[in-house]
Amino acid sequence: MKKLTTLLLAFLFTGKLLIAQTADEGRKSLYYGRTTTAKQTLEKAVAANPKNAEAIYWLGQTYLGMEDIAGAKKVYQDALTAGVNEPLVWVGMGHVETLEGKKDAARQRFEAAITATTKKKKEDVNILNAIGRANADGAANIGDPAYAIEKLKRAAELDPTNADVFVNLGMNYLKLGPDQGGNAYEAYTNALKADPNNAKAKFRLGKIFESQGNTDRFLEYYNTAVTGDQAYAPAYLELYDYYANRDVNKAKEYLEKYIANSDKDCSTDAAYADYLFRAGKYQESLERAKAMESGQCKNFPGLKVIYAYNYDRLGDSLQARTNLESYLATVPAEKVKPAIYEFAGNLLLKFPGQSALATSYLEKAMNADTVPANRIKYINTIAESLGKAGAYGEQLNWYRKLAAVKPELSNRDLYLYADAAIRANNFAAADSISRLYIQKYPDQEYGYSLLVRGAKAADSTGAGPFDEIQQYIDFLTQQDAAKNASKIKSQLYYVASTAADKMKDYPKALDAVNKILAVDPADSFATQAKPVLERAVNGKSAGDGGTPKKTTTPPRRTK
Repeated sequence: MKKLTTLLLAFLFTGKLLIAQTADEGRKSLYYGRTTTAKQTLEKAVAANPKNAEAIYWLGQTYLGMEDIAGAKKVYQDALTAGVNEPLVWVGMGHVETLEGKKDAARQRFEAAITATTKKKKEDVNILNAIGRANADGAANIGDPAYAIEKLKRAAELDPTNADVFVNLGMNYLKLGPDQGGNAYEAYTNALKADPNNAKAKFRLGKIFESQGNTDRFLEYYNTAVTGDQAYAPAYLELYDYYANRDVNKAKEYLEKYIANSDKDCSTDAAYADYLFRAGKYQESLERAKAMESGQCKNFPGLKVIYAYNYDRLGDSLQARTNLESYLATVPAEKVKPAIYEFAGNLLLKFPGQSALATSYLEKAMNADTVPANRIKYINTIAESLGKAGAYGEQLNWYRKLAAVKPELSNRDLYLYADAAIRANNFAAADSISRLYIQKYPDQEYGYSLLVRGAKAADSTGAGPFDEIQQYIDFLTQQDAAKNASKIKSQLYYVASTAADKMKDYPKALDAVNKILAVDPADSFATQAKPVLERAVNGKSAGDGGTPKKTTTPPRRTK
């Protein structure tokens, strides 16, 4: 009897150990991004022991990793209904409620779980960490990262060797805003102190530097992530994305490693179709997408993007637009990558009358991108599209945004900025921007020419922007009077014609004509105008010596 009892206990112990191992295997698969494997493994664990709270928790987390909130909610709700009233399951349900925007309800579950697992004034690290994970998930406006940081700091005090705690701590810091990047960096660095080969911590450090546009550093961290842990597929995918538009052969190497370390599913199929597109094999990419659509990937959202990219490259903008708009109508905005919004904006610019919609897509791309250089690129694209559409007032506003985010405006920036102000009839802005151009680039002509152009457009009284014109002429003369003779004469034509025709200031007009002749003694306009203006200045007409007649007004030249 004693021997039978011993064998039974050994069997039960072995069974529990196997179940624990199975749950742990599922958790590890989820860590590596293999959600299909994780789901299958954890479903077996839950089927073997429906009251295994750890397996239930990680199964729900797997559904969340697959972006199936409803599936995760069902897992946790079914467990609670079946009497699995365990704190870890409560936290799982709180995670779901957090993503649903039910922050108060989630907080109640979290606090109840902490209370139920606190022993001798010490909280359970796993519960605190699960709370941190719940609030790290989702968009920046989801959850309560400050609350999670408090709990994770306590978890780190209780177990300073738990790398996952520090990873979740860093993610919650970043949810508070980009100004918390330093704290996030410290948290991820502490994770590596606890586990030097923790690929997720390196991956997250790469994400920080990618958001800052620091290419060398983010590539370093993504590469060290897979060097230390060659099975970590998410880093291979980031490396593929980086090289996809830079070095298609190198991109393929990373893609193959990503696929080799991932579950074979719709995501890996879509990634290969994307590679074919990047390699210029548009028809092959389309055929790959069509094969996916005829199988289990029929409803995979990314298919529409693959179709859109390929049709656009093949010259079928209408098909591209149809597929892209279908994608944008079905995928939550926070899930759309900036590159797709940028593609949508550039695609819509090909259609007449769609500049407003195109601009809205480009603006979404800009708002979703944290790299300053990328944001500047989007602003320039938006401003350029508005200019082509003739929306100069809006274009001017976007150049104002450019001036706000770019510390040093280039000469090209200032030219486009001033040009937009002139076209928008905002002459005060045009004047100040043109003068700024001259101040920053005194040896370049465009600042002076823009100043004159804006001043001429603003001259509604006919008084003439003579000071601005003289400043431009002085610049042209100092640079090279002979080379710039035609430009100098053009400005003097304007002065002479304006002074004579509008102001009746014949001495000023005559002075301008004499300056033209000094530049070019054979100038036909000046040679004809000079005697007429001399008689006008002397108060005599050509025939009777009296008051000049209207016919004596010099020829008009307004170049």
